[in-house]
Amino acid sequence: MRRKTVLYGALMTAILAGCTNTEQASTTEYFEGTASYQLNAADVFRLAKQMKQRDLVKSLKPLYGESYYSEEAFKSAISTRLNREVSDELYEELKQKALVAPQVLSLEFVADNTLRVRFGHEQVPLQQKLLDMSALTLSGLDKLGKYQWATSSLVVAVEPTTLCVKIQDKQGSEVNQLCPAEATGFTLHTDHDYHYHGLGQEFQKAGDLDGRWNQRTRHAGNKMEGFNGGATGNTIIPILYGASPTQSDFALYLNNLYSSEWQFDGQEINVKASKGSSEIIVMVAHKQKELRKQFMQLSGKPLVPPRKMFGMWLSEYGFDNWAEMDSKLATLRDNQFPIDGVVMDLQWFGNVSGNDPESQMGSLTWDRENFPQPEQKIAQLKQQGIGMVLIEESYVSQGLDEFKALEEKGYLAKDPETGLGANVNPHGGGSWWGKGGMIDWSNPEVNAYWHDWKRQPLIDMGIMGHWTDLGEPEMYNHQARYFGDQAHDEIHNLFNYYWLEGIYQGYQNNDVDQRPFMMSRSGTTGIQKFGASMWSADIGSNLTSLATHIGQQTNMMLSGIDYYGSDIGGFHRKGLGVIGEKKQAALDETYTQWFAYSSLFDVPVRPHTENLCNCKETAPDRIGDRESNRNNLALRYEIIPYLYSLAHHAHQDGEAIFAPVSYEFSEDSTLYDIQHQKMIGNQLMSAVVAELDAKDVTVAFPQGVWFDFRTGTKMDTLKAQSKTIDLYNENHQYQLPLFAKQGAIIPVSKSSAGQWTSEVPQDITLKIFGFANNAFTLVEDDGKTTDYLHGAKRETQITTRVFDSSATLSIESLGKYQGMPSSRALEVNWSLGAEVQVSRISSNAEQAITWKQSGDQLYVKLAQLPEQGETTITLEF
Repeated sequence: MRRKTVLYGALMTAILAGCTNTEQASTTEYFEGTASYQLNAADVFRLAKQMKQRDLVKSLKPLYGESYYSEEAFKSAISTRLNREVSDELYEELKQKALVAPQVLSLEFVADNTLRVRFGHEQVPLQQKLLDMSALTLSGLDKLGKYQWATSSLVVAVEPTTLCVKIQDKQGSEVNQLCPAEATGFTLHTDHDYHYHGLGQEFQKAGDLDGRWNQRTRHAGNKMEGFNGGATGNTIIPILYGASPTQSDFALYLNNLYSSEWQFDGQEINVKASKGSSEIIVMVAHKQKELRKQFMQLSGKPLVPPRKMFGMWLSEYGFDNWAEMDSKLATLRDNQFPIDGVVMDLQWFGNVSGNDPESQMGSLTWDRENFPQPEQKIAQLKQQGIGMVLIEESYVSQGLDEFKALEEKGYLAKDPETGLGANVNPHGGGSWWGKGGMIDWSNPEVNAYWHDWKRQPLIDMGIMGHWTDLGEPEMYNHQARYFGDQAHDEIHNLFNYYWLEGIYQGYQNNDVDQRPFMMSRSGTTGIQKFGASMWSADIGSNLTSLATHIGQQTNMMLSGIDYYGSDIGGFHRKGLGVIGEKKQAALDETYTQWFAYSSLFDVPVRPHTENLCNCKETAPDRIGDRESNRNNLALRYEIIPYLYSLAHHAHQDGEAIFAPVSYEFSEDSTLYDIQHQKMIGNQLMSAVVAELDAKDVTVAFPQGVWFDFRTGTKMDTLKAQSKTIDLYNENHQYQLPLFAKQGAIIPVSKSSAGQWTSEVPQDITLKIFGFANNAFTLVEDDGKTTDYLHGAKRETQITTRVFDSSATLSIESLGKYQGMPSSRALEVNWSLGAEVQVSRISSNAEQAITWKQSGDQLYVKLAQLPEQGETTITLEF
């Protein structure tokens, strides 16, 4: 049970009792602190050398970093440490170097649970203000004293000397204390043992599924970094969550998008940005999921991806021609693997050549020699139910007409001396992709110009999405200038944000009905509102890298990214780390495990690898265990109606789609250290594995009744809440366990003649597990356009109610969209549990209802659901 502190201080007792010695306060307060003295090692070392007093460095070492708020205390500390009289000359030198100017504090009460704290005078640049605070409201604010205030959720106090800000929850328990540090930093102290997540992604420890930042240092700044045989993303989204089963949870957003460092040392966190403002948004709530929903409200809720993005998309670097791509699609079809799309790497526009100014990088024009008649090909694939996503980059080779047009308009990052397009390589050479410049996405005119010229014709051809690669940016000229004469560090961590925003805006400007969808390697706060997903970059082909990716998925989810995927099987096969006769077996097992994980948690499911030699395989019928891959992909397609509904819930309410088990069951303290179990929505749970030779996995079941999703079998958790589950079924096929909680209502798809599809099913099929009062909203739309934003969708409310000797299932559909099924049957597979025997089933439907019970499984069919009104089915037992 979640145990929140219930000891009320006298202050809180007076507030809750409605004490009248309070007054209405201004929502913004300003303070200036006291000058202080603080020695640092570098200054003392230089002074010791200058004055030839070598003992200073060692003698004064215990004082480094300590703050003294009076000259008397400072001088006394020095005298004590030196154990001698301090000369006037030495003391004056030390005092001058140690003197710290008074800090400045701005304190703004933004909402009942939200506080804006800014240390120093530095304001947040307009372009970095990515949170929309306008919807937040403050119901009331009481001033309890000169330095104390209270809202309905918080009590806040300022220490006037240090300007430290102490934040308590409504129960009077201290949540944390924020103190100014260096000019661009602050410290956070708490007396509690919080679990820290968020802050985007950074791969640190290979093989570690635990993504928590506790006792680590987070180096935040957009870049791709070498990691464990590959290269993975470091993405700055500066939202930190502190979660505890016994205290109020908090979230902290650093309103600063310059690179930063976060040092987690026990109960203290030290944060320092490379430059900019020390403005912090602090939110406090009972549960982490409340904070995440609030952050999604502020940063932007995700658009619903096209429905096909929840299926499998085949990708590699890359298909050299249509024939190579077609051969992969043909065997997938022959081996009964469903597929929704293909992702085309840079070969589609003619490939690239290193250091070559004539390289095709930036042409974004079809190579019609290897990919003839793309218009017809895209239409043909569409008839087969296969969509297409194209890669694009921000680099343009200087020998192309595109470079000349962009340079003429001033749309490239500029050389500060000439004002012309700056060479990306500051040393004058080229890069692996060619030689040229970089598009300046910070210029709004560039986005519209490039979109209309290059992307819109591709969208008109039928392209479904945009793969924005190298957008950290991976390489850049640090001397270049950007729109408004900005230096590179002003735009670096916003570069991919501007790029994605430009794509989204291009769809808006051109009144495109199709939904915008991007698959991005980088970004920052709020990119989800543009229709962007992310993947973890060019990851190594090994399960220790997958394990780290799994941990970072939790951080990315809490940072606002619901749709976070990977290069299934790994991009860099050299990272496998196994040679000789065991290599193929290790690669197959790596791929099989990876594909099983991604089939549950990646959007889209996207195998991808480097295959320039045309000697590697990445399609799931050609590598790994084929039967395991097929069954795991079938499971993915089976639950697409559930996943797609969750996508609508995420868009409407900011609900998480894939979260750690402690996120959903936050009152259970035993689950916080269990990092390998993840929820899908709030009704399904899996335990994930990323380890060669793994045969089983330990599952800790949260309190309550659980069912095996595949078999409907009720799990025996009465004797022990932790069980060991086999990873291979009776047919020796690899699968991750998947469980449904008591009362779960899961809408599913069914295969037809062994074939799966991501399309909206003609009928409604439900899997229900056990008996509990529950409700779930199945959401369907055309899966392609933005019409859902204007209400064109069907919402089917599915409700179960349980009584002493009966249970009811109610179904009611509201809303319409173009192309929706007009007449639908209902099928229900209800897993009852072994102790239940159904005696009678009735319904208010006009159509006859049929049913049978086989052991603990109940099967119910209704030939046709009414188009309007509520249908109720009653079970008696």
